[in-house]
Amino acid sequence: MKLTKNNVVKKNFFFCLDDILLFNEGTKKITEKEVIDLLSFMQGLEKEGFVELFLLAGLQEKKSKEKIKAHSLETFFKKENIFHVNKEYVESKEELDKERHLAQLEKDPFFDDKFFKQTVLMGLLKENKITIENTALICHDIWFDAFYSIKFSKVDFFLVEKNLSERNNLIPEKINGLNYIDFKESDFKKIILGKFPKLDTRFLEAYIFNKLKLELFEGTKIDSLVKKSVLTK
Repeated sequence: MKLTKNNVVKKNFFFCLDDILLFNEGTKKITEKEVIDLLSFMQGLEKEGFVELFLLAGLQEKKSKEKIKAHSLETFFKKENIFHVNKEYVESKEELDKERHLAQLEKDPFFDDKFFKQTVLMGLLKENKITIENTALICHDIWFDAFYSIKFSKVDFFLVEKNLSERNNLIPEKINGLNYIDFKESDFKKIILGKFPKLDTRFLEAYIFNKLKLELFEGTKIDSLVKKSVLTK
């Protein structure tokens, strides 16, 4: 189906820098060619007025820019549409959260704040610069991206299947009810046209809450009872 201004459903595309666009790093499975080809295609659509591209990076601005430049990504996103962690964001945190954030940065200058994406999305929604209906988050992590989106920004998310992970650990299995995509033009056209099914988040939420129960009571006297309850459902 040919794109027109009238049949575009998802206009605002938010790409996560971590584990999606940073090819050739760690466990990333998407190739440089896939990234460049897809972003070139999407940039062409942006020039035609069909979509707008955004980049979300949970790194400090200096480190974020280093990564973006190293992967030749700066040409695909308008400067004002690239979001990095800044001093104002860190200062806005509750005192304990701020201390934790700064402590993590001391240990790792490339510390990636996973909640930053939701903060940006919620801020733009509050300012009416985007809407839940016309926004798509292109991501990979069922916990940091999918679950956080369900609980906070409420925007539709699309999980890149090749890099599917849970808290940054690659996982082979898919959870029912979610939308999984390949990094190719046909799937992104499908997103733009609103052809993916409505998300059914019940299975993911049950999975996350069961994991939380197991972790909360791990090592306690009721550990075995919780495991029995969760695993026999």
